[in-house]
Amino acid sequence: MSEVGKRRASLWLPGLYVAFAVYAWVDFVNTNHDGLANIGLYLVTLPVTLVELLLGAIMHRNNVLTPQGHGYLTDHALYYVPAVAVTAGLFWLLGRAIDRALAC
Repeated sequence: MSEVGKRRASLWLPGLYVAFAVYAWVDFVNTNHDGLANIGLYLVTLPVTLVELLLGAIMHRNNVLTPQGHGYLTDHALYYVPAVAVTAGLFWLLGRAIDRALAC
């Protein structure tokens, strides 16, 4: 099997994650904008959410990484897009580690 055939997890893991993240965003946009609608977004970006919670505890503030004052959807998009990118990067690193482990 060629080298390209062996190293697929580094593409599939972030690809599937981004597809799921897009689905979650579409679902979020189409739901009622109440106080609980954004929980799904924070679950999809859990590693970044944990960093936000830690920073919030240190700084004694809520929503440290989520901007305010741009409108409901824009505020969440300004958080969500970079958070998805960071989380996809983590999935890429995980996939790369899996690919390297399988190559040995």
